[in-house]
Amino acid sequence: MSQTALIYLHGVPGSEPLPERTVLFQSAPGEPVEGLGLEQAFARTDGAVLHLVLGAAFANLTHVSISRKQARHLQRVLPFLLEEQLLDAPDNLWFASRKGDQDEYLVTVTDRLLVEELVSLARDAGADLVSLQVDVERLGALLPAVFEFDDGQALLAANRENALQVADDQREAMQSLFGEQLQDATVLAGNAALFDQLRDHRGQELLTGALAPRKASRAPGFLTPWKPLAYLAAAIFILTVAGLRVQQWRYQSAADAALVQAKQRYEQLFPGDKASSALNRQFQGRLNRLAAGGSAEGGQDFFPLLVPVARVLKQIKVEPKRLQYDQRQNTLLLDVGAKDYSQLESLQNAINEQGAKASIANYRNGAKGVNARIMVEQPG
Repeated sequence: MSQTALIYLHGVPGSEPLPERTVLFQSAPGEPVEGLGLEQAFARTDGAVLHLVLGAAFANLTHVSISRKQARHLQRVLPFLLEEQLLDAPDNLWFASRKGDQDEYLVTVTDRLLVEELVSLARDAGADLVSLQVDVERLGALLPAVFEFDDGQALLAANRENALQVADDQREAMQSLFGEQLQDATVLAGNAALFDQLRDHRGQELLTGALAPRKASRAPGFLTPWKPLAYLAAAIFILTVAGLRVQQWRYQSAADAALVQAKQRYEQLFPGDKASSALNRQFQGRLNRLAAGGSAEGGQDFFPLLVPVARVLKQIKVEPKRLQYDQRQNTLLLDVGAKDYSQLESLQNAINEQGAKASIANYRNGAKGVNARIMVEQPG
């Protein structure tokens, strides 16, 4: 990665426009690490090769176990295999995967619009974006680890599927969520040390398929006979334009009918709000207000749910397995293992005593006890 620019989009997703999001930027190895707006950082690359790293909060890292026959159609079956873990429609998500041990495949799921907007911003700025990866995936060889940033934040990472970025004043409480998984963790302090490691390691690449970087092709020879190809291309172009016009008319008719149906559905979902022609923006604005609850930062709704859970897990002896936050519903989903159902009730009551509202969403008996999902909400 010599003479390669590196941008690190860390922290938690917020409500500010992506181009204004503060990122960490390093123009080349050994250069100072600076805090800049994303759009400004892209402009600073000055056409250089660019690697972009996403924070763990911008992705869902998980795994699936499938047969070799199923693996041939992995991209098509992933949305169905991960149905219970996805917080959005599969069409709105971007999937990348790589082979793990035996029949295991490691999967990275990100927001499709986020990935496409990053690629578009880089292209508009003239940056040569050749890699987009997630931090804990890229630094997997160092895990378990604690990465300390210069701005008072810390990334707690037990493994690629279990990571959380917190402020220093919340670190002790949040670290209890990991049990003994961080007991012997590597501690990496400072932005400069972190960037050195990001440059030395690689992980799952997100720029695949339609978003894969285009390789520069060699220019054709001077005496290449272009005229026959030009005539053929012109004929194909004329036929294609004629076909596209017919197809465009059909699509427009279908789109008009779909818009009428969409407006009817919008007015059913939000009574009293008249659907406008800018329906997509109007609907997205509604969803953003519901998800953020009117706050400036999405994380302000997340930590009030997480703190009481962290306090209780110090006392109740259950095994935390997975933690998910549904920003739209403002609910925290905690998958745990317990010896019996009474332990689940004790955990539920203890969280309620901390001021949150907990309920046992579902559970099932296993060979070694009970597995359950606890749903934590704001009271009232």
